[in-house]
Amino acid sequence: MSRLKLFIKLFVALIAAAALWYVWIILSAKLELGGGSPDRQTLGAVKDIRQRAMTQFCTGVVVTPQGTWLVGRVETDAKDLQPSANVVDLDAVLYGKPQENKDQDPEESGTFSSFLSPRQKETTFISRLNAQGQFELVAHVSDPACLVASPDGNRVFLLSGLDRPETDTPAVDDKPQVLFAGTQSAVFRTDDQGKHWSWLPKGFFSEADHVAWNLKPYFHGENDVWAWSSPSASSSEDETPPEAISTGVFYSADGGATNSEIFASESLLVSLAYAQGKRPDITQWHSDSSDNGEVRTHVTQLDAQHAFIWVSQRFWGSDPSVDGHNLAVSVTTRVRLKRDAGQWQVESVQRDDGLFIDAMVDNGSGRVMGLIDQGDQGQDRVGELDTAKLSWHVVGELPSVFGQLGSDTQLREEHFWMGQNSLLINTSSKHYPPRWLYWWSKATISADGVFYSTDWGRSWQQLAVDGYLGILGFQPAQDRVFWAKGNWYNSNDLGIYSYGLR
Repeated sequence: MSRLKLFIKLFVALIAAAALWYVWIILSAKLELGGGSPDRQTLGAVKDIRQRAMTQFCTGVVVTPQGTWLVGRVETDAKDLQPSANVVDLDAVLYGKPQENKDQDPEESGTFSSFLSPRQKETTFISRLNAQGQFELVAHVSDPACLVASPDGNRVFLLSGLDRPETDTPAVDDKPQVLFAGTQSAVFRTDDQGKHWSWLPKGFFSEADHVAWNLKPYFHGENDVWAWSSPSASSSEDETPPEAISTGVFYSADGGATNSEIFASESLLVSLAYAQGKRPDITQWHSDSSDNGEVRTHVTQLDAQHAFIWVSQRFWGSDPSVDGHNLAVSVTTRVRLKRDAGQWQVESVQRDDGLFIDAMVDNGSGRVMGLIDQGDQGQDRVGELDTAKLSWHVVGELPSVFGQLGSDTQLREEHFWMGQNSLLINTSSKHYPPRWLYWWSKATISADGVFYSTDWGRSWQQLAVDGYLGILGFQPAQDRVFWAKGNWYNSNDLGIYSYGLR
């Protein structure tokens, strides 16, 4: 009997320990407990917590060789921060007078402002770190805006969503300008680190996207800049070379002042019929997806003469063998570019079936990493590109806050960065408790986390950073991630901090 009682006690203790371990994993994931703090430093502080208000896009820290910038955005009026006289009102720069910040009806607001629901307009605050460690407000604008800087930091652009003014474009040398910018929203530029700003009538890669803050320009070296939109499915009606079809990619050799569109002899997109031919057993395809499926474009410039365009597509259909389950059919079109007499020319176009590139980053030193899906479940894995063979090989899995517990993990908000010696990623994971534990219904537990890797994705360590809007920025040259304690609405901490990931 004593042995039986001992066995029962051990069994109960084992079950209790397993239950406690399970509960601890769930609680630590949901409450964001744990995570490392490598080489923690204080970057600076803001005067008003709203200067560092984070949102889903276009906010955070941008570090250049010339200075450190901070972009915050919140639903408030600029005057609530009591800006000093030398703070630039970009609405006044654009329209000649400040814009009133009030509730708007979408039908009465401008083209780009109408994307916002009826509510108080958002104000973007641009600050710059001074010698005293204080982020000093230098400009504000009554709309979402992304700050983009040239690699040397001498040219800083602010890509806003403000409507262009209705007045005529200022003349140059008494001659009216011919605009190629169409209706792109307003773009501002400063060449003196925020003291003075001007708006660019011709825009910034205006043909790539009419909403300027949608652009995510890719810089290679000091002056090479790329931007892109979706490729054309067929030849355009404009005056383009015969049988030329837009790749959706634009290139600038002068830091974005001018740019040219890159054309190919065939479309880089395949239609749904292509996917149907690969999986004829799938009879029901998602009706809510376009004929081109889910599309991602990436550009990688290897050196002064060689570059690649990658266009990935993913089509979803119902699994014929499992009710309620979906399958993906993926294809990536790879375009090899070579520069001849200063112009990029398409050398070859090849398609890789079964490959979807969700994200791609490089460190400017020849290493290219990506989040790739080579299956039919839509599950990303960490991959490295062999730049000689142009083939991808998987090096690791995406990290999850649930650790060894089973979970579905995806990249969160395109938050994937690469430094000289590290990778940084923000993931969102879903864990499904076993039905014997949660038998009355199917349950899902979701949590976010921030992780870094110093062996290129083979292993990951969690950081003590909020999983939701916790990352303020990343400095690739120094492998430093910037963060703050909470957001403006749930924290009084004015500091901005960093971790070193080397």
